[in-house]
Amino acid sequence: MKLGAFIPELLRHLFKKPATVDYPFQKLEVPKDFRGSPYLRPELCIVCRACERDCPAEAIEITAVNEAEKRFRMVIHNDRCIHCAQCVDSCPTEAMLMDTRFEISDYDRHNLKMEWEYVRAVVKPRSEAKTS
Repeated sequence: MKLGAFIPELLRHLFKKPATVDYPFQKLEVPKDFRGSPYLRPELCIVCRACERDCPAEAIEITAVNEAEKRFRMVIHNDRCIHCAQCVDSCPTEAMLMDTRFEISDYDRHNLKMEWEYVRAVVKPRSEAKTS
């Protein structure tokens, strides 16, 4: 092995900026369309269950807490989620969004659940929405 073969490569990289950062101490900016963890905006959710039905990882559960009061509970299991954003694409009211969080590790997988308990949103018909 000849040492002279490495010298041009060494000189080329000697004057370049580092490609990485000292991660936990320095953080890079998250890209604009980064798909982090999904989250719910409960004030917009009409409980159509499209997100639950279309999730390929079965990471979303919606259960009725009280049918009479129209109270529901949504649980997103981040330990199962594959961050595909199918739930966001399926939601007709844009109640589901993707967060920019990616540091979600934990020692206990049960701590990775995100839960919301909420009252189902009422959707105004388009004719009422235009006049208001």
